[in-house]
Amino acid sequence: MTIKDVAKHAGVSFKTVSNVLNGTGRMREETRKRVNNSIRELGYTVNLSARSLKKGKTKLIGLGIPDFSQPFVSYFADKVITVARSHGYGTIISTYGPGKGGFSTIMNDLSRLAADGWILFADQPLENEGAILKQPFPVVLTGDYLAYDKADLVTMPNVESIRYVTQRLIDSGCRSIALFDAPVGYKSRELILSAHEGTQQLRSKGFIQAMDSRGLRVDWNLMFAHDWSIPEDGLARVQHIIDQGSYPDAIICLTDDIALGILHGLQLHGIRVPGDVQVIGFDNVPGAQLSMPTLTTVDPYVDDYANKAIEMLIERIEGYDGPVRTLTTNFTLVERESTHLC
Repeated sequence: MTIKDVAKHAGVSFKTVSNVLNGTGRMREETRKRVNNSIRELGYTVNLSARSLKKGKTKLIGLGIPDFSQPFVSYFADKVITVARSHGYGTIISTYGPGKGGFSTIMNDLSRLAADGWILFADQPLENEGAILKQPFPVVLTGDYLAYDKADLVTMPNVESIRYVTQRLIDSGCRSIALFDAPVGYKSRELILSAHEGTQQLRSKGFIQAMDSRGLRVDWNLMFAHDWSIPEDGLARVQHIIDQGSYPDAIICLTDDIALGILHGLQLHGIRVPGDVQVIGFDNVPGAQLSMPTLTTVDPYVDDYANKAIEMLIERIEGYDGPVRTLTTNFTLVERESTHLC
């Protein structure tokens, strides 16, 4: 089945069918619908290999992520697919799994896949000052690690958002605030405050800055460290709190995944939320509004996060060769039933 067959079936020119397939040109909407109907009826599909040879482009964007076990990563992948489609691109996803090496373990595979460019999500620092980002295809880095001016970077307001959340809790009367999950090996305020990258490090930095700004001492017994690559359920995390001998006024969780587990664990122990303990998460994943109680969380505008990454990548694909850019999303605290902030 060829474009010529589709054109004959729809009663239009070869060029009109090409415009419909590529989302270009001007035509009446009824003409576009007639062509699409013919495409479906005839079972025509684009030959990506032929298109790539002819145009040097496949209209596919690649996305490199750890896996689908974390709600945020799945949520982000879904947004990338939706945004890419709105720009006329399909999406290829390659997972590199947890553990040492991060996305560097799949870089050799990416050049063999038919994507015009790749969005890579970093879950750990890049070695050799990000040398791996210099590839023969366009790359946009996402995540909370430095790109060393080797590629465009999209990140989140990690420090600012947790600082704001912590200050809101303090100003509402909370004095004992727990933090889950601080980075392992960072039991030093100087070490955390000097951090320039890393999700756990930067969000913990915002927490300490907020406590300092309100003249409160950081209780290191309430900064619970954990390696995100090692699973731990909500019950285990709540047990850490119980082992302290008293409940904090509030718990800030560095992801919604952690917060939802905490909510479950608190309920099983008969600890009321927000009556006994207030809980706040981060990411505003869809499940946050389905929990009982519904979860107060930081919304880092994942739609905008995906949009920025896609738009910068497409600009690179289409030939933009300007200086690298770093874009940071904004945030909103979405207040739900797990808190009673004033």
